[in-house]
Amino acid sequence: MISFLKFCVDLLEPPALLWLLMGAVCLVHFRRKRWRPFWLTASGWMLLTITAALPVPHLLVASLEKEWPPVDLTALPECDAIMVLGGSMEPTSKEPAGIHFHASADRVFAALTLARMGKGRTLVIGGGSFQTMEGRLVSEADSAKEWIGKWSLTTVPVVSLGTCADTHDEAVKVAALAKQNGWRNVALVTSAWHMRRTHAVFTKAGAPVVPVPCNYESVLMRGRPMKWMQIPNAKHLELFELWMHEVVGWWGYKLRGWI
Repeated sequence: MISFLKFCVDLLEPPALLWLLMGAVCLVHFRRKRWRPFWLTASGWMLLTITAALPVPHLLVASLEKEWPPVDLTALPECDAIMVLGGSMEPTSKEPAGIHFHASADRVFAALTLARMGKGRTLVIGGGSFQTMEGRLVSEADSAKEWIGKWSLTTVPVVSLGTCADTHDEAVKVAALAKQNGWRNVALVTSAWHMRRTHAVFTKAGAPVVPVPCNYESVLMRGRPMKWMQIPNAKHLELFELWMHEVVGWWGYKLRGWI
């Protein structure tokens, strides 16, 4: 009974409802032999099936993550600094801790794990900014530094990069810090699916990085069984958007000469 109710609830998700509606429209056009609208609707239905019901998004994201398998942290050499990219959290006055964690929160916890293991002498935090209802811009990196200090989560110095426009901006700032402080190696922490572009742009900027991937999103890299057919759901669409964002971002950075 519980499984049946869950099945019914899953069918009420917007992707599933749209999938059912498009399937019904396809059937109507087919029965009435309206071939042009049938093929147009059927193409949309198939695209939604591929991106929201089949495991294609997991396979696409896994293709990015497999290039960067998990690192044995015990074998990782001690680095001069640990750099964690933004996207993990945002400051908010609505949460008791003053922080709202995002899906990429593994990044900041991976960086803190490295710091607690003595794998870096300085923790550097990147990130963008968020606008408050009053119109003020608050920095993710500044807020993360304050949160880490308030909870005494590490004993190493924490450096905020302030507001960064993008990954390239983070790379340029870290490269400048490395040159200024004589850093020879920097542990670079970000999501595995984002590491290819991140590693390339940091290397091009002149930052001496050691990649430490985390935040694996595909079921293949998390060691979970992969289902070959599911009710269309938003998670699959999010993964597809994530993969597309990285592919477009790679070529965008390449065209701009950042990688």
